[in-house]
Amino acid sequence: SKALKDVSVTIPPAVRIMDKVTLQCKYDLEGEPLYTVKWYKGSKEFYRYIPKELPNTQVFPLPGIDVDLSKSTPNEVVLRDVQPEVSGKYKCEVSSDAPNFYTYQDSGYMHVIDVPIDDPVVFISKELLEIGYTIRGNCTTPPSYPAANVTWYLNGRKINESYMKRIPVEWPYSTSTRRTPVITSAGLELEINADTFRGGQARLECVVSLFNLYNREKVIVLEEESPRPRPSSVLGNREGAASASGKSTGVLKTKNYLTLRRSQYTESV
Repeated sequence: SKALKDVSVTIPPAVRIMDKVTLQCKYDLEGEPLYTVKWYKGSKEFYRYIPKELPNTQVFPLPGIDVDLSKSTPNEVVLRDVQPEVSGKYKCEVSSDAPNFYTYQDSGYMHVIDVPIDDPVVFISKELLEIGYTIRGNCTTPPSYPAANVTWYLNGRKINESYMKRIPVEWPYSTSTRRTPVITSAGLELEINADTFRGGQARLECVVSLFNLYNREKVIVLEEESPRPRPSSVLGNREGAASASGKSTGVLKTKNYLTLRRSQYTESV
């Protein structure tokens, strides 16, 4: 029979410590009577709904899990003040009543994370840069758990970092002593040449993200102090070719600013 084939869970991929979280379980019994809905974290059951019994709901204690019974229903379970140990795999199991006792399930994973509370810091080795030089720098994230993702872009195109370090830190303002937050530092090595610029400017961008809960871009704009017009290739003479490939002595200046992107988690139905 196809009964209960349509069991599906909606579980947020990532939530902050101390958040209130709703886990949803949708099912179509196709006319079969409902016997029970059970929620598990890993292999351990923590919530059960049985319409035939009174009370209808039962809660089984699990570390860090605080079920709000007043808000929980046959289709959703509400967890209060989630703790780090609430990270894990969640499963909803739905069974129909006699005579068939069909059982189906669906599951998803939820991370409980420490979100960075500051902006990333970008350091570039020189304020004034000449074409033909190599820029060195890094982009460092605030502490988070787990480590944040860091990506460098030049004029909108991803470029590889020269190194990626993850540094564990003692975090006095952490809400949890049960795990160690991490700072991520991504290095940059970029050779400045004529192709680095678009209209006299180069846009360096460090993007830091952690799931759907944190997204920051730190932008550094490098400017040619006096962008020189490039010789037209129509000339086709050796002088033109030589000066085009020659190193410009134009000096660059930098400016930087921060943009904040708020990304909203959209539940997939």
